[in-house]
Amino acid sequence: MSVAPSCPALLIHEDDSFRRALIVALDEKHFTVTYTENGAEAVKAMREKPFKVILLSSDVPEALEYLRENRRAGVILIATPNPDVRNDAKVAEETLLKPVDPTYVAERARAYCRD
Repeated sequence: MSVAPSCPALLIHEDDSFRRALIVALDEKHFTVTYTENGAEAVKAMREKPFKVILLSSDVPEALEYLRENRRAGVILIATPNPDVRNDAKVAEETLLKPVDPTYVAERARAYCRD
């Protein structure tokens, strides 16, 4: 049996319980997850390291702004329905609205890990 290669992912999300469940789901799908606590840390991480996929909450305006100008990875926006979600979604390949199953998010993220 062969093991799928690791895929570097950046997770930028504020909801602790969802974040923990998503990290477990990503780990099961062979992701190497970098987690940041805020937009400034996320921008720093994106400048320092290449990621295949970026999963972020719509509540991180610094990261959204950076990605509008510097997108080099697949982006999945995980958003709470709100009036701004349509504008925020422009930065992402996919927008998943909460509530969403972390396992489903990990499955969708795997699509961006192809070479």
